[in-house]
Amino acid sequence: MRKKTLAMVILLTTLMSLVGVAPVASQGPDEPFTATPLVPGSSITVDAEKEDAPAPAPPVPSFGEPVFQVRAGEAPAPGLVAEDLEAVSIIVTFDESFDASALEAASGGQVIHRYKEIFNGASMVLAGDKVDAVASMTGVTGVYLDELLQPDHGDSSFDYTNPRFIGAPSIWPGGNAGEGVVVGVLDTGIWPEHPSFADDGTYPAPPGGPYACDFGDTAWNPDDAPFTCNNKLIGAYDFLDTYKLYTGLLPGEFDSARDADGHGTHTSSTAAGNYGVEASMLGVDRGKVSGIAPRAHVIMYKVCGDAGCYSSDSAAAVEQAILDGVDVINFSISGGSDPYSDIVSQAFLHAYDAGVFVAASAGNSGPGADTVAHREPWAMTVGASTNDRTYEATVTLTDGTDTLELDGASITAGYTADVVLAADYGDGLCLTPFPAGTFSGQIVVCERGAIARVTKSYNVQQGGAGGMILYNPVLQGLSTDPHYVPSIHIENDAGAALLDFMATHTGVVGTLSGGVEAAGQGDVMAAFSSRGGPGQSLGISKPDITAPGVQILAGNTPLGVWQGDGGMGPYGEWFQAIGGTSMSSPHIAGSAALLKALHPDWTPGQIKSALMTTAWDDVVKEDGETPADPFDYGSGRVDLNKAGNPGLTISATGQDFLDHETDLWNANYPSLYVPVMPGRITVQRTVHSELSGRSWWRLSVDSPDDVHVYVPRWIRVPGNGDKTFNITVDARDVPMDEVRHATLYLKRGHKTVRFPITIVRRQPVVTLEQNCDPASFARGETTDCTITIANNSFDEATVSLVDFLPWRLRLVSGSVVGADEHWRRWLSYEGTLAGAAPPEVTVDAGFAPYGYLPLSSIGAPPNVTHSDESCTNFSANFVYAGETYSAIGMVSNGYAVVGGCTGNDDISYINQVLPNPGPPNNVLAPFWTDLNPDAGGNYYAYSIGDGVNNWMVLEWEDAPNYGDGLPNSFQIWVGTDGFEDISFTYGPALSLGDGGWLTVGAENAYGNSGENYYADGDGTPPAAGTDVVVTSVPGAPGETHTITFTAKGRRKGEWKNCAYMTGDTFFGTNIACFSGVVE
Repeated sequence: MRKKTLAMVILLTTLMSLVGVAPVASQGPDEPFTATPLVPGSSITVDAEKEDAPAPAPPVPSFGEPVFQVRAGEAPAPGLVAEDLEAVSIIVTFDESFDASALEAASGGQVIHRYKEIFNGASMVLAGDKVDAVASMTGVTGVYLDELLQPDHGDSSFDYTNPRFIGAPSIWPGGNAGEGVVVGVLDTGIWPEHPSFADDGTYPAPPGGPYACDFGDTAWNPDDAPFTCNNKLIGAYDFLDTYKLYTGLLPGEFDSARDADGHGTHTSSTAAGNYGVEASMLGVDRGKVSGIAPRAHVIMYKVCGDAGCYSSDSAAAVEQAILDGVDVINFSISGGSDPYSDIVSQAFLHAYDAGVFVAASAGNSGPGADTVAHREPWAMTVGASTNDRTYEATVTLTDGTDTLELDGASITAGYTADVVLAADYGDGLCLTPFPAGTFSGQIVVCERGAIARVTKSYNVQQGGAGGMILYNPVLQGLSTDPHYVPSIHIENDAGAALLDFMATHTGVVGTLSGGVEAAGQGDVMAAFSSRGGPGQSLGISKPDITAPGVQILAGNTPLGVWQGDGGMGPYGEWFQAIGGTSMSSPHIAGSAALLKALHPDWTPGQIKSALMTTAWDDVVKEDGETPADPFDYGSGRVDLNKAGNPGLTISATGQDFLDHETDLWNANYPSLYVPVMPGRITVQRTVHSELSGRSWWRLSVDSPDDVHVYVPRWIRVPGNGDKTFNITVDARDVPMDEVRHATLYLKRGHKTVRFPITIVRRQPVVTLEQNCDPASFARGETTDCTITIANNSFDEATVSLVDFLPWRLRLVSGSVVGADEHWRRWLSYEGTLAGAAPPEVTVDAGFAPYGYLPLSSIGAPPNVTHSDESCTNFSANFVYAGETYSAIGMVSNGYAVVGGCTGNDDISYINQVLPNPGPPNNVLAPFWTDLNPDAGGNYYAYSIGDGVNNWMVLEWEDAPNYGDGLPNSFQIWVGTDGFEDISFTYGPALSLGDGGWLTVGAENAYGNSGENYYADGDGTPPAAGTDVVVTSVPGAPGETHTITFTAKGRRKGEWKNCAYMTGDTFFGTNIACFSGVVE
């Protein structure tokens, strides 16, 4: 079975409608069919990480092959060849009664890591058909699929400007620039000879130890020179046990902690690299660089190989880091979208409890909403923004008469030559190396996308180009990559101007100025930086903070596995200027190290609070103009000028986060996010004084006109003591589904603590509506009002409602129905409403309309272009589970989402046993497994009719499994005649799924009703000629209670009547208001 990054690149293609193409007519088995294709419209890439990967990852060993790396002269490990199913890597948790040594005996697998510090468990590699045997062992409490995550590579400059920009020098003296603090980095390794990690003899001895110092495995790679760790780089571990066994190292990688990528060297030197290191790139002196905490110690935990980073290895590294006593961890790697079930996230929770601060990258999937990774409340999630220095360049185009000058970014040298378009040579994206002699020194124009930017310059160089202009097709931000030829990167508007100039002029000559350091606009959110959004369901919003992550000049490995071959730039470069949230996260890790040195007794929560509540919030969006908001930057851009002395901190324990898993807005977090604002809520926060004496703080709020935040005007906090106060937010006037941001300020003298507040106005599970008719009426006349309460949950709900009429109105005595009347002034209701009944979905053998009817047999050609991890949405009207839908999403992994895919949660290569409340939901799964359309197959989406009935048919023909490549052919038939008619059919090519993991079944939209025809060995696997029919019973709505009353106008003027409802199934007070006029 394939293990892929959770931060997947997802192609979400929207198919807007049936288009007017000629229908295909042919003679089927018994009836003539007409087939009308649905044609794809626009496509959206949700996660741009693959573009910036250094090179394609090697394939995971396929069906029947060994899943371990065997060196010459070594015997293979026994029991690890999956003869019937591909081997898989899993993480097993168990209770104290369990004997871990029994795992191998019961499964024939091999235990890789044994966990004792972060949880009681182990990771292991075993044949896929043995997983159930492990899961059924007495004492086993959970089995988790290991995941291959990815470093958050982003844009691919210096430097001392970064520490200066965030104010690090202001607290270097107080904490001796981080001296004595240990920063642990989980990453791709480290280049130990890099001057950023040199020990000049002034560093103190490490605070603990001994630590591993794993370098010098020349048997695997002769360039892996031995190295003895020092008082700067005090340790280096190789935690690639699962990776080496399951995926295997490339010949150019290192079987040690040495870095073959450059990512880990860059992040480590950014967080804690030495001060004043001379840096040059591509032969150009770029001045001196410094880490944020230049006197801190560094330990590297290498958890990533070329193909990615296994969760089992990362969790083991976190456990070792805790044992090593590190103070700070940097994790510039994807993951953490479901922190309460993610193994690495849970390891971070244990680190938090052990006093270890964790900084994690937000991801590079921006600027779309709800793309942020690392949603753990116990980790600090970091977005990326600009600093106030950039490397600018210009390109000047001329045909001898007209001239066009465009601005861009570059760190390469200048160059002048004729300009040509790569598109004129058949490859506008410059995806593959051009044949030698294609060019003769020209500057080639390439479009950004699909592959690493630096690889494009390599590809044009191979064809004889002397320079490159790289343009963005959409607003994406600019990068300063170490290109193979002189190059400039220009934005989408400049790219459009360039293409227009080239289209209207001939004989164009271009001059690249070469990159020079210049002042730039700081505090601009990077377009790639992943964003929060209203879709975040946990009660905290991410990211927490932003930091410089664009054009960051820091360390590199001079001997990378892909250097010189188009992936990572030329050989021999000790520095690189790259960007991404991978680069911003170590800024926060270094900042945390400085605060730890300044305040050794601070907890990770106090450090986090100090960084968040003092952050600079004058930040703009990627367009450079629009003010950014907390979904972009969290609390703002880190400002160490203030973070060292915040006056107050707001922090929680790890247990607090566990206790409030379902209501994190009630955890003592240094921000407030309410994903379902019913109208009014009240939370509490406890501030801790970091001052020795008693202090008074004045509270004030900046909020939109339709949001009211109520807090005490003043609070008094004892010296080194605590004070708890209420925060009440009233958003009754905010329209439904709209977002509002506000800020609470706590001020004392020159100190200001900022506390962001974000709410999403929504109805809770028990809805409340009010209407009066007429809205306007004369004094003495009446209006009839209705209050409707509806329980939309599946649980019984007890509610309490009151409605105090405004002074311009009075109740008409005896008019109240469904509630109690009180003195003609107000009414009340208390009661219990029955919950809704969910739609029931069943799956069983049956008969499809025509069995498996290959669409190619009726003359229909393939018309869907699937890529790996993609979804294609089609417009079609059909009935399922009692609801009428207008869209369906066809997912590359052999299932469909009723209602259409809306984001990355709807696409999963990990099949579920249905029903499952976790996303995706509303699933029709004829063959849900890890399929790889990039490796072949044909894909169809047609509306077909037999003259009487009509269906939408989705077909996967010869779709290959990712791991073993075996083909699979199957279809979904969905009736479009106004009644439910859904079936699965199967062709002659079928496997048991990728690695034996396969689901055939369906579920409802809530994931609480459904069935499996077959799931991971349970049931009868489909075979050629199998027909599976999906049927359902519509759900029943929850109970509704209606209140009616008549009100008379007493005084002229505008009035607003509001009903207030509380209940045991939702948080806060649901408020429904209606406004009118007494004329």
